[in-house]
Amino acid sequence: MSIRAGYPKMEIGRVTSAADAEEYVRLRAGRLKLILLDLMLPDASGFSAFLRLQQQVPDCPIAIISARVNAHLVSMAASFGAAGYLSKTQPVDALVRDVGALLEGQQLFPADIVEPSDAKALQRKLAALSVAQLRVLRVMADGKLNKQIAADLELTEGTVKQHVSAIFKKLGVNNRSQAILAARPVLGDLDEG
Repeated sequence: MSIRAGYPKMEIGRVTSAADAEEYVRLRAGRLKLILLDLMLPDASGFSAFLRLQQQVPDCPIAIISARVNAHLVSMAASFGAAGYLSKTQPVDALVRDVGALLEGQQLFPADIVEPSDAKALQRKLAALSVAQLRVLRVMADGKLNKQIAADLELTEGTVKQHVSAIFKKLGVNNRSQAILAARPVLGDLDEG
Protein backbone atom coordinates (compact mmCIF):
# COMPACT_ATOMS: atom_id res chain seq x y z
CA MET A 1 0.00 0.00 0.00
CA SER A 2 1.21 3.51 -0.77
CA ILE A 3 0.05 7.01 0.12
CA ARG A 4 -1.55 7.24 -3.32
CA ALA A 5 -3.45 3.99 -2.69
CA GLY A 6 -4.48 5.20 0.75
CA TYR A 7 -6.08 8.36 -0.70
CA PRO A 8 -7.40 7.35 -4.13
CA LYS A 9 -9.74 10.36 -4.48
CA MET A 10 -6.98 12.93 -3.92
CA GLU A 11 -4.63 14.28 -6.55
CA ILE A 12 -1.16 13.39 -5.36
CA GLY A 13 1.79 14.88 -7.18
CA ARG A 14 5.44 13.96 -6.95
CA VAL A 15 8.40 16.15 -7.84
CA THR A 16 12.12 15.62 -7.47
CA SER A 17 13.54 19.11 -7.01
CA ALA A 18 12.83 22.32 -5.14
CA ALA A 19 12.32 24.15 -8.44
CA ASP A 20 9.75 21.57 -9.56
CA ALA A 21 8.02 21.82 -6.17
CA GLU A 22 7.79 25.60 -6.48
CA GLU A 23 6.30 25.28 -9.97
CA TYR A 24 3.87 22.55 -8.86
CA VAL A 25 2.74 24.71 -5.93
CA ARG A 26 2.42 27.79 -8.15
CA LEU A 27 0.08 25.95 -10.51
CA ARG A 28 -2.06 24.39 -7.74
CA ALA A 29 -1.78 26.86 -4.84
CA GLY A 30 -5.51 27.10 -4.12
CA ARG A 31 -6.10 23.34 -4.25
CA LEU A 32 -3.27 22.08 -2.04
CA LYS A 33 -4.21 20.37 1.23
CA LEU A 34 -0.75 19.22 2.36
CA ILE A 35 2.85 19.30 1.18
CA LEU A 36 5.26 16.52 2.15
CA LEU A 37 8.79 17.80 1.62
CA ASP A 38 12.03 15.87 1.67
CA LEU A 39 14.98 17.93 2.92
CA MET A 40 17.37 16.13 0.57
CA LEU A 41 16.70 17.78 -2.78
CA PRO A 42 19.39 18.23 -5.44
CA ASP A 43 18.83 21.98 -5.79
CA ALA A 44 18.25 22.96 -2.16
CA SER A 45 19.99 22.53 1.15
CA GLY A 46 18.87 22.73 4.73
CA PHE A 47 15.43 24.26 5.11
CA SER A 48 15.74 26.66 2.15
CA ALA A 49 13.12 24.87 0.00
CA PHE A 50 10.79 24.66 3.01
CA LEU A 51 11.03 28.41 3.60
CA ARG A 52 10.46 29.21 -0.09
CA LEU A 53 7.36 27.00 -0.23
CA GLN A 54 6.14 28.42 3.08
CA GLN A 55 6.35 31.91 1.58
CA GLN A 56 4.54 30.74 -1.55
CA VAL A 57 1.62 29.06 0.24
CA PRO A 58 1.56 30.29 3.84
CA ASP A 59 -1.81 28.68 4.60
CA CYS A 60 -0.94 25.17 3.38
CA PRO A 61 0.57 22.80 5.95
CA ILE A 62 4.03 21.53 5.06
CA ALA A 63 5.42 18.42 6.72
CA ILE A 64 8.98 17.16 6.42
CA ILE A 65 9.44 13.54 5.36
CA SER A 66 12.97 12.24 5.67
CA ALA A 67 15.09 9.20 6.32
CA ARG A 68 17.12 11.42 8.66
CA VAL A 69 15.39 11.92 11.97
CA ASN A 70 17.40 13.61 14.68
CA ALA A 71 16.61 16.11 17.40
CA HIS A 72 18.26 19.02 15.60
CA LEU A 73 16.34 18.59 12.34
CA VAL A 74 13.04 17.84 14.06
CA SER A 75 13.30 20.83 16.38
CA MET A 76 14.25 23.15 13.52
CA ALA A 77 11.27 21.90 11.48
CA ALA A 78 8.96 22.54 14.43
CA SER A 79 10.38 26.01 15.04
CA PHE A 80 10.02 26.93 11.36
CA GLY A 81 6.32 26.05 11.50
CA ALA A 82 6.24 22.62 9.88
CA ALA A 83 3.06 20.63 10.41
CA GLY A 84 5.05 17.53 11.23
CA TYR A 85 8.17 15.46 10.74
CA LEU A 86 7.65 11.97 9.33
CA SER A 87 10.20 9.21 8.95
CA LYS A 88 10.54 7.44 5.61
CA THR A 89 11.63 4.36 7.52
CA GLN A 90 8.28 3.79 9.21
CA PRO A 91 5.88 1.18 7.78
CA VAL A 92 3.77 2.44 4.87
CA ASP A 93 0.47 1.91 6.73
CA ALA A 94 1.76 4.10 9.58
CA LEU A 95 2.84 6.74 7.07
CA VAL A 96 -0.62 6.68 5.43
CA ARG A 97 -2.21 7.04 8.88
CA ASP A 98 0.09 9.96 9.73
CA VAL A 99 -0.74 11.71 6.45
CA GLY A 100 -4.41 11.39 7.36
CA ALA A 101 -3.75 12.98 10.75
CA LEU A 102 -1.89 15.85 9.09
CA LEU A 103 -4.79 16.33 6.65
CA GLU A 104 -7.11 16.60 9.67
CA GLY A 105 -4.97 19.44 11.05
CA GLN A 106 -2.95 17.54 13.63
CA GLN A 107 0.74 18.21 14.16
CA LEU A 108 3.02 15.18 14.26
CA PHE A 109 6.56 15.26 15.61
CA PRO A 110 8.63 12.58 17.29
CA ALA A 111 8.10 12.88 21.04
CA ASP A 112 11.74 13.47 21.96
CA ILE A 113 12.33 16.85 20.29
CA VAL A 114 14.00 19.66 22.17
CA GLU A 115 13.61 23.05 20.55
CA PRO A 116 16.71 25.27 20.50
CA SER A 117 16.04 28.49 22.38
CA ASP A 118 17.14 30.67 19.48
CA ALA A 119 15.26 28.75 16.78
CA LYS A 120 12.05 30.81 16.95
CA ALA A 121 13.93 34.11 16.68
CA LEU A 122 15.93 32.78 13.74
CA GLN A 123 12.75 31.60 12.04
CA ARG A 124 11.18 35.05 12.38
CA LYS A 125 14.25 36.70 10.91
CA LEU A 126 14.50 34.26 8.01
CA ALA A 127 10.77 34.48 7.32
CA ALA A 128 11.25 38.21 6.81
CA LEU A 129 13.59 37.53 3.86
CA SER A 130 12.04 37.60 0.41
CA VAL A 131 12.47 34.66 -1.96
CA ALA A 132 15.03 36.73 -3.90
CA GLN A 133 16.95 37.50 -0.70
CA LEU A 134 16.98 33.80 0.25
CA ARG A 135 18.42 32.96 -3.16
CA VAL A 136 21.12 35.62 -2.80
CA LEU A 137 21.92 34.34 0.70
CA ARG A 138 22.24 30.78 -0.60
CA VAL A 139 24.67 31.79 -3.34
CA MET A 140 26.51 34.07 -0.90
CA ALA A 141 26.98 31.01 1.34
CA ASP A 142 28.94 29.41 -1.52
CA GLY A 143 31.54 32.15 -1.04
CA LYS A 144 30.70 34.09 -4.19
CA LEU A 145 31.19 37.83 -4.57
CA ASN A 146 28.40 40.23 -5.58
CA LYS A 147 29.53 40.21 -9.23
CA GLN A 148 29.44 36.38 -9.31
CA ILE A 149 26.08 36.28 -7.53
CA ALA A 150 24.69 38.75 -10.07
CA ALA A 151 25.86 36.57 -12.95
CA ASP A 152 24.53 33.35 -11.37
CA LEU A 153 21.10 34.81 -10.59
CA GLU A 154 20.89 37.03 -13.69
CA LEU A 155 20.61 40.21 -11.62
CA THR A 156 22.47 43.49 -11.73
CA GLU A 157 25.30 43.94 -9.27
CA GLY A 158 23.40 46.88 -7.76
CA THR A 159 20.37 44.67 -7.12
CA VAL A 160 22.59 42.10 -5.41
CA LYS A 161 24.11 44.83 -3.21
CA GLN A 162 20.59 45.93 -2.20
CA HIS A 163 19.63 42.34 -1.34
CA VAL A 164 22.83 41.83 0.67
CA SER A 165 22.18 45.03 2.64
CA ALA A 166 18.59 43.95 3.31
CA ILE A 167 19.78 40.49 4.42
CA PHE A 168 22.24 42.03 6.88
CA LYS A 169 19.56 44.32 8.30
CA LYS A 170 16.87 41.62 8.60
CA LEU A 171 19.24 39.10 10.19
CA GLY A 172 20.77 41.73 12.48
CA VAL A 173 24.33 41.11 11.28
CA ASN A 174 27.20 43.27 10.01
CA ASN A 175 28.93 41.11 7.39
CA ARG A 176 28.72 38.07 5.11
CA SER A 177 30.30 35.67 7.58
CA GLN A 178 27.78 36.59 10.28
CA ALA A 179 24.90 36.25 7.80
CA ILE A 180 26.04 32.81 6.69
CA LEU A 181 26.52 31.66 10.30
CA ALA A 182 23.09 33.01 11.27
CA ALA A 183 21.43 31.18 8.39
CA ARG A 184 23.47 27.98 8.78
CA PRO A 185 20.54 25.92 10.11
CA VAL A 186 18.65 26.70 6.92
CA LEU A 187 21.51 26.56 4.46
CA GLY A 188 23.83 24.21 6.26
CA ASP A 189 24.75 20.59 6.25
CA LEU A 190 21.93 18.19 7.08
CA ASP A 191 24.33 15.72 8.67
CA GLU A 192 24.49 17.83 11.84
CA GLY A 193 22.72 17.16 15.06
